[in-house]
Amino acid sequence: MKIGSRCREDAPGIDIPWIDLTYRREKLENMGRISEIRGWRSSARFLCLLISLSFAAYTSAAGNESELVAAAAAGDLSRVKSLLVSKVNVNARGDDGETALIAASQNGYEEVVRLLLDTRADANAKTSNGTTALMRSAQKGHSLIARELLARGADVNARRADGVTVLMQAAQEGRVEIVNMLLAAGADANARLDNGATALMLTSQIGHKDVAQALLRWGADVNAKAGNGATALILASKYRHQDVVKLLKEAGAK
Repeated sequence: MKIGSRCREDAPGIDIPWIDLTYRREKLENMGRISEIRGWRSSARFLCLLISLSFAAYTSAAGNESELVAAAAAGDLSRVKSLLVSKVNVNARGDDGETALIAASQNGYEEVVRLLLDTRADANAKTSNGTTALMRSAQKGHSLIARELLARGADVNARRADGVTVLMQAAQEGRVEIVNMLLAAGADANARLDNGATALMLTSQIGHKDVAQALLRWGADVNAKAGNGATALILASKYRHQDVVKLLKEAGAK
């Protein structure tokens, strides 16, 4: 019998092998699934590569931004220039919200401050507690930096989250040159904290006579009262700053 003819049980010849078409179909389908899975795996590997590259770029950018703040804090002018040339965000922030400008202003690095401002650093950026570059420079007595910041639009009446103003910080630290500068730029001599304290009260309590004189000259209320009834005169008397007591009385303190 020829191969391919119908095989009878009683006829001699060569049996045609039985082909399981269902098995063949399932095998082909499985092969298709395997190819599909391989495709998925290839796509997944490609996606992972993209994610890895993106993360690496993000990590690099974040690292450079942190380095900018650190370089500014250290007064490393050349490194700050290099990072800015490589397009690092001039207003990048550190962990507490500190910017390169705030860091450089606090530490008195005039050239770095000027470079950052020329590169459009935000003169009014704040840390997490509301501190500005002008506050840091005023508190530390960096008058040239304070002047530069004011010329570039720094808010002379900015407040921290707790209500402290730039003038209060400078007055409390006895920075008379900066106090005069701030007052000439429009600082409110009678701004108050939530408890009613003023810059004059703060500086009288410490005993900074020259600062008290400047505040009085610019219109500070000599008889202003805090929420607990304290005045500049009461505070100066309590801490035995007799020269300040005399000054206040001459200015009409009661």
